[in-house]
Amino acid sequence: MGFYSNVIIPFFYDSSMDSKKINEGRKSILSKISEEDILEIGFGTGINLKFYPDNVKKLIGIDSNNGMLKQAQKKINNGRFQIELIKQGGESLPFPEYSINTVVSTYTLCSIKEVTAALKEIYRVLKPGGKYYFLEHGLADNPNTQKWQHRLNPIQNIWADGCNLNRDIKSLIENSGFNIIEMKNYYMKRDPKIVGYMYEGIAIK
Repeated sequence: MGFYSNVIIPFFYDSSMDSKKINEGRKSILSKISEEDILEIGFGTGINLKFYPDNVKKLIGIDSNNGMLKQAQKKINNGRFQIELIKQGGESLPFPEYSINTVVSTYTLCSIKEVTAALKEIYRVLKPGGKYYFLEHGLADNPNTQKWQHRLNPIQNIWADGCNLNRDIKSLIENSGFNIIEMKNYYMKRDPKIVGYMYEGIAIK
């Protein structure tokens, strides 16, 4: 990762991703967590920390970006629960099979290069019956919007540091072995449709 990925993106990340309209989705999905131990893939700068419910006791945050983790470190010193940060990509998780109760990802599957490998890793490390909570943007439900997502995806991929507009999140999750037990789709308020089609849900192993 170069200067743009490790310095510029982390510096401006919170100003673009810690907004009221985006955080409505974070609050919605994270408030449903009933488990105590969490693995968050794509931890970023730690925006989600303030939205985890009080029952959470321990969180492991995984991210491949050093700049993101440096920003996150500033937020965890006064955390409400135990937090461990690990520099690691989602495609190869440093945990044994069947060792994790709960996994979370928000605005992450869009930018993991080998997203299928990452989802299979999430499935591998989860215990049987373990839950995967997700909040992701991706391929819209409207053919005309999809057309523009495909057209503009190469540009988005460059300027947004690997982010993809056109990933079918539901299919990716289900094809990795998960059973989606709850999901809602919606367009983010006041966002262009090509970037604002959301997948919010819970999948079970």
